[in-house]
Amino acid sequence: MGTPVLLPAIAVSLAAIAGAPMVASAETTHTYPVTLTIGVDRGAGQLRGEILTDAPSEFCDSSAVRIREVTPGHDRIVTRLFPEAAEWRMKSTAALRGARVYAEVLAYHLPQRPVECLAARSRTVTAP
Repeated sequence: MGTPVLLPAIAVSLAAIAGAPMVASAETTHTYPVTLTIGVDRGAGQLRGEILTDAPSEFCDSSAVRIREVTPGHDRIVTRLFPEAAEWRMKSTAALRGARVYAEVLAYHLPQRPVECLAARSRTVTAP
């Protein structure tokens, strides 16, 4: 009579042990939207912008900004910038003068924290 009761008890114990890591790693991931601005300072010959987000502690506003030139077929990456205090700027080059450009940040997930930042793209402007 001890054997029929022992098998279900072992099965329940194994199921509890197997399910424990899933419960512990199932944290809520906080997702934050990102807004990216771009502007032209013709006098200084610069492109500048800002990363705006509600994420705490610079999680999302310190990601790399990619400046892309609008071209037929596939937009070319002009440069990658790293913002300081959520603001970025770059000097426009002669090769970029008059080109249509925009800024973008890619979506990413912080592996050590349950935080995900969404991708964003700015409006398109004409480089000075």
